[in-house]
Amino acid sequence: MSQPIPKKIVQAKPELAEKTFNTLLIDGSNLLEISYNGDKRCNSEGKQVGGIFQFLLQIKILLQKGNFDYVYTFWDGDKSGQMRYNLYPLYKANRDKVFDEPNLSDYSKSVNETVRQMMKWAKEKQAKKREENPDKYQQKLKDKEAFYFQREAVMKCLEELFVRQCISDSVEADDFIGYYVVHKKPNERIVILSGDRDLTQLIQKDVIVYCPSPNMKTFLNLENHKDLIGYRAENVLVKKIICGDVSDNIKGIKGVGEETLLKHFPELKEREVHLEEILERSKQMIEERKADKKKPLKWTENIINRVTDGVQGEDIFEINEKIINLRKPLLTPEAIEQIDSMMYAPLDPDGRSLQNLYNIILSYGIDELKDSNKFGNFFIEFKYLIDKEEKFFKRENSKNK
Repeated sequence: MSQPIPKKIVQAKPELAEKTFNTLLIDGSNLLEISYNGDKRCNSEGKQVGGIFQFLLQIKILLQKGNFDYVYTFWDGDKSGQMRYNLYPLYKANRDKVFDEPNLSDYSKSVNETVRQMMKWAKEKQAKKREENPDKYQQKLKDKEAFYFQREAVMKCLEELFVRQCISDSVEADDFIGYYVVHKKPNERIVILSGDRDLTQLIQKDVIVYCPSPNMKTFLNLENHKDLIGYRAENVLVKKIICGDVSDNIKGIKGVGEETLLKHFPELKEREVHLEEILERSKQMIEERKADKKKPLKWTENIINRVTDGVQGEDIFEINEKIINLRKPLLTPEAIEQIDSMMYAPLDPDGRSLQNLYNIILSYGIDELKDSNKFGNFFIEFKYLIDKEEKFFKRENSKNK
């Protein structure tokens, strides 16, 4: 039996008297991409629905592993990444992302135009490839259509399952999750469901990440991040600020990849390291080589002089920190209002039901769950969540009467 917390301590820190509770935060866009690519099954009408089933299955697996009081799913908006593009015009250029240019200074627009000219040759080459292989281009369009078809189905299912959802046009799911973690309650434990390594920078004592990717499928926390990824979770941000992020087309310091950084700064594997320490140690390495009458290593000079192949120039550390740091998420006022109004708020059960869910399953032709017994067994973990949410709503509703 747990011992009561002394009254003096409770008065000083009232959050200690509150019961710990668990929350699941889902990176919806990332999870659907993994699910979509991992299960290409089609229904009897030839529509691809495997991603819908896999998406719900991954949540079911997490619900089996943890007793969650709240579940949220965050989605990338159609123009997600716009705010990072405004700071760094090469952002996700490797993914053919197209952004608007509202409220940019003339200088920023000029830089963006220069970047576009730099990329013009590559895009023309891509266009030529499309012309030479029209079938492949058409398949891309079909894949995109199938993805959005399944996203629509998943979003409808989650509404019936009492899973809160956030989506805002120019905001990325990562930023919603970062905002939530920063504003979470002291007695709240969080599991983030995502295969996106960017989110591992949010790991802390009471925040862990579950990676559903086929080659991972494990929980990442403060204890095992070094063994599984190669360095401390506290250093994810500083590593990305220096090395950049290839997947998002964020350039880092020229000549400094992850291997080089970890080799010469092994402390990244042992404790939290700040950018200032890396800069100071790089200066020392230069001086040590000069004292030995050796030429300084070029990459150490690049760190000190902030040399990059990107357009960030001498502001590389400041710009990379702004576009990578999820503890300072980039959200519009509308997005902040949306998530603030949703966090811990009771969900009205009126209009939500498992019958509605079953009708959605039928309408989208998810054959795997059409049988009533399979349907009931599959969603039993979700039923526990639904019961909690319904009780929470009744309790909060009675307080306001």
